[in-house]
Amino acid sequence: MIALKRIRTSSAIKAKYRGSKKLNSDKRLMFAQRNFLNGTTKKIDIDTSFWKLSKTQSKKESNGKCAYCEANTQVVAHGDVEHFRPKSIYWWLAYTYDNYLYSCQICNQIHKSDNFPIGAIQYPEPDIKKNTSDQEIEALAGKISPDPIDITLNYTFKLYLDEHIKEKAFLINPYFDNPETYFAYEVDDITEEVKVLPTETKYSKHIKASEDFYGINRIELKNARYEVFSNFRTFKVAYRVLTDQTVKNQIKKQIDTMLSDKYIFAGMNRYFDDKI
Repeated sequence: MIALKRIRTSSAIKAKYRGSKKLNSDKRLMFAQRNFLNGTTKKIDIDTSFWKLSKTQSKKESNGKCAYCEANTQVVAHGDVEHFRPKSIYWWLAYTYDNYLYSCQICNQIHKSDNFPIGAIQYPEPDIKKNTSDQEIEALAGKISPDPIDITLNYTFKLYLDEHIKEKAFLINPYFDNPETYFAYEVDDITEEVKVLPTETKYSKHIKASEDFYGINRIELKNARYEVFSNFRTFKVAYRVLTDQTVKNQIKKQIDTMLSDKYIFAGMNRYFDDKI
């Protein structure tokens, strides 16, 4: 896993996720919650096609890799728009652009699903009751989650990030958290596997959550990481011992490629870069 950066421009983020349309989406969710509480509907009515248009940009920001396991989604599984905080629990974030990222279907559907372990008090939901008036809902629009471009307006992105920190989620969000803080890697040359470990004991629960709900140490990933690591190690050793400058330059170029954001398991390669 590597850190990701959200591109906040009108060309990157479709109009439906921002501005006045964001306000309307907020209201739709709050009206749906009120209907659910009143028994008008059996569940909160959420448009499951709403986030579809965000996929192209999310995929671009993660370089076509799963934001969680860093495998190429064209190889391991198709990619999904994933809700970091599950919409089944955090209903008011179902249409929040900053809650979306690009994930392979194995991480998202098989492992994570609606699981979201936390170490503190759950991110508080908007105060919608059975008798909340239309006017009160109108007044809350724009104040339940951040606009992805106007991040200092109404419900600011800083407030959103503060709630993330206070909740102490054990799952790591590469848009908010630096994975290098949490992820260490261990090589087993006998089994030909590379396993993810915590950098420090205090992060053991984060790695356990990543194992359980991202499948970060599933055997297929450990084997795939080893194949990349083995090549990376070969290039690093060759660069150190070879004397032909032309060849060294070619090897250095390959090493730089394997450390770049676009390369699969770049987080692992960066971890081992100064250890080989």
